[in-house]
Amino acid sequence: MVSIPQKRPTIRDVATLAGVSTSTVSRVLNNSGYVKAEVRERIEAVVSRMHYTPSELAKQLKSQRSGLVGVIIPKINSYTTSEIVAGISATLAPLRYQMLLANTANSVAEEATAYDLFRRQRVAGVLHLATTVNTDLIDAIREAGLPIVMIGQDASHLGITSVIQNERSAARQIMEHLLAQGHKRVGLVTVAEEDIQVGRERTAGYLDALQAHGLPVDPALIIRASFRSGAGEEAAEQLLRASGDARCTAILAVTDRLAVGVMACLHDHGLRVPDDMAVAGMGDSDTASMVRPALSTVHYDYAGTGAEAARLMLQLWETNSNSTEVERIVMPYRLTLRRST
Repeated sequence: MVSIPQKRPTIRDVATLAGVSTSTVSRVLNNSGYVKAEVRERIEAVVSRMHYTPSELAKQLKSQRSGLVGVIIPKINSYTTSEIVAGISATLAPLRYQMLLANTANSVAEEATAYDLFRRQRVAGVLHLATTVNTDLIDAIREAGLPIVMIGQDASHLGITSVIQNERSAARQIMEHLLAQGHKRVGLVTVAEEDIQVGRERTAGYLDALQAHGLPVDPALIIRASFRSGAGEEAAEQLLRASGDARCTAILAVTDRLAVGVMACLHDHGLRVPDDMAVAGMGDSDTASMVRPALSTVHYDYAGTGAEAARLMLQLWETNSNSTEVERIVMPYRLTLRRST
């Protein structure tokens, strides 16, 4: 009987113990090419027994690709998500990579499960569209030992290459537009701060603009909403409870979806946009140009974001992620001003 080597196992050790060739082991590890089910199971059992890890695989077989790239998304019915994924696909497809998509419904537990799946599938790397970054997620990422690029949240301080938007600057600029029109009381419909980029950074941009103009911060004008349907309408209802000088004359929503909900609520109350109240959003989704009046918003290059993230992930794979400097890429944006303001 062949014993398990005490030194760090190699692909040849796995092949010897499983009674197969190294090329057969490679096909199983890379999930490429046909291998009989019983042989695959035997190889996988040996890999598990010998603790032959993905990080060792990356060092020894970095020139051999599985042809798969893991993509984690928080939700599938999102303009932002679809644009980013389209950019990823446009970069990967010509290189004959296929995406392995995991829709996690904003669940960190599901994200951890996805990383475990990707590790077992021997993906070339992972592109993660994140809404939060916490210790549980970081633990799952480190355990996976894969080249990873974070999209939408800045994890560069944790050693993870990240592609983000300049959310704070963008929010301040759209606020500057509203203030330049004479609005002194601007309501903000934002989201939970656990979503650092959207909830915290866009809120910070709103506050920056108020401070720059010497305007007081009224907590009653800042409403925390969710991403669910109807959240924008509910937030606007809260803002409309104020009357007289206490009422805002403009509302900034941190997403277009929330802004459209705000506009619907104003319409139900017989208020005209922008005559009675101006409304601005962020994201420049398809809906922004379709509603009436068309929505003033911030345009982000989401497709370009996906493409840049995919390029960086492939770079991490090619050069071995452990030897590549962590990058923090901030994508450009622009204001798209329409009739709602």
